[in-house]
Amino acid sequence: MGKKSKKNKKNKGSRPNSFAANANAFIAKENQRQINESVAKMREIDRLSLQGQKDTFREALIAFGTDCDANDRDPTGDGDQSMIQTEAKRDAAREMYSIGGDIHQHLVDNALSEFAFACAAGVVHSVQKILDKMEKKVTKPSCRSDEMKKLLESRETSLRLSPLLLITSAGKNCKMPGGNHEEVAKILLKYGASPTAKDVLGKTVAHYGAGAFATDMTLKVVDMCIRAAQTAHLYGKDVKLHGLNNIDMNGLQGVAGGFDPDSGRRLIFLAGLGKEVWVKPENVQLLESAQNGVITLTDIQDRLGSVSLHEVVMQNRKHTAEFLLIKHQTSIHTTDLDGVSPLSMSISGGVMMAGDVCKIINKVTRREGNAERKSKEECCGQCHKKIGEGADRCSRCKKVWYCNRDCQKLHWNNGHKQECTEAFDLAAGVKVGRPNSKMSYGSLSMRSGAKHTEGTYRKPDGIDTHERFVVKVQGGGVVMPILVYDESRTCEFNIDPETSGFSEIRNEMQKEMAWQGRKTFMKASFDETGACIIYPSTAGVKSKYSW
Repeated sequence: MGKKSKKNKKNKGSRPNSFAANANAFIAKENQRQINESVAKMREIDRLSLQGQKDTFREALIAFGTDCDANDRDPTGDGDQSMIQTEAKRDAAREMYSIGGDIHQHLVDNALSEFAFACAAGVVHSVQKILDKMEKKVTKPSCRSDEMKKLLESRETSLRLSPLLLITSAGKNCKMPGGNHEEVAKILLKYGASPTAKDVLGKTVAHYGAGAFATDMTLKVVDMCIRAAQTAHLYGKDVKLHGLNNIDMNGLQGVAGGFDPDSGRRLIFLAGLGKEVWVKPENVQLLESAQNGVITLTDIQDRLGSVSLHEVVMQNRKHTAEFLLIKHQTSIHTTDLDGVSPLSMSISGGVMMAGDVCKIINKVTRREGNAERKSKEECCGQCHKKIGEGADRCSRCKKVWYCNRDCQKLHWNNGHKQECTEAFDLAAGVKVGRPNSKMSYGSLSMRSGAKHTEGTYRKPDGIDTHERFVVKVQGGGVVMPILVYDESRTCEFNIDPETSGFSEIRNEMQKEMAWQGRKTFMKASFDETGACIIYPSTAGVKSKYSW
């Protein structure tokens, strides 16, 4: 009551105008009505003519906050890429994406441009012929030609797809006899097509080609685009050559053009010589003082905040997950506008779920945790510089390394004194309170699978008093107990939040990033009174121990 009264008192005299509140409520309700109507119309889209479909999708785009006029003014660019702000509007956007917009009707009505259709169908000779004709027409460097850009980047269909985007979307179901989408993608990239182009929903070739409906063809195209995107910041910019074996070419200036997926080189037009050469990106330097960072294509979020990995986790696409996570190190931590990441999708109740993709993500978390731990071990605790041979280590806690004595002294005064004392105390172990008689962490024995209610708070078989053995500790949320068990499962019990030793063990467990702070391994022992002592300072991954 006290808090409520305080809150009311705080808000007294600052109540919103009732007319404004009613108006806002009406607007919100009207927006929701428009979105619901848009979704309903989209689901009946097959009954409409192409123009009817265009009108329906434009209405829907406007309903969930797209500036369609801005898109009209940007026929060869990404247009409005503002984030879609409400859950209802994002659901409407997902509906449009799942339907495929009006791509199908454009194909049925032969409504795509000649060049766009040739790309979507994988007709290599037609694509090459049109580009050759355009290149002869424009002034070099062609990467700065508006006419070439119009050919390579014009957006078609209501989803605003570039020719390259059409390959990974429509190309899955549109292939002419003798067609070769991978070859067409190579040609487009060599002429300078943007590998990071976005559709009206912010989706890239990675969303279309490395998502829930990926094919071998689309993954090959996405792979090319990933590599092209890493040096996309060079395209159309003034550059200088350096580090070449042909020293006469070092220092020459030119303009960077397209990307060759076969060689990994960029086309450079050397203005002074009037010729074009293909050069490795590491031998190309921007003349501008500030260089753009490398783009990781598969980590680019759409207007919903999503990446293709979100879809892959949901549909458990193992092969595509291996492509994204193992081959291209896509982040598992990208959070969409609903607060969901690929990692959080793989975890239920603090435990990694079963499934091929979840297993791969689990391996990634371990790899990241090991890398973070190794990085910390190789860096000075004070200045964070990489340490070399003969480095000093804190003789008391033996957990922190230093590049010299000066750094060690500074770190001691800057907070390590307290950390060291705590770590030293933890090395002596913490005696955990006896668990309640009832097992509060599940009801199945991990050893036999039989239902039970009693824990096994005792030395494992074959272990002597004071002999240390390895236990796994996991769980330990705000109100969850910590489950403790040894390899034989003859010792298995809970440590409840209010029990002594809980916080010390939980704190060390949460530092283990290999499992996102949800579990780790430690050593334990039982004394002559039958009490269990756990040693948090021994925490580590499974590979640290024989078990």
